[in-house]
Amino acid sequence: MTIYKITAVPSHFMELFNSYYDYEYQNGEYVSDNDYEALKKEVDHFNKNVTKTVTIKIEKL
Repeated sequence: MTIYKITAVPSHFMELFNSYYDYEYQNGEYVSDNDYEALKKEVDHFNKNVTKTVTIKIEKL
């Protein structure tokens, strides 16, 4: 099983991301590979269309 970590830079963007998608992720929270594909698409959409820059990252550990 692969583990990923979701982070926001600056950290207040995690609150905006959670509000946008009705999630409750914490900055630096671990994400399982079962959730990765769908979450990655949402992160990409959020970064491209909402913040217009990379504010949310999902990194493989």
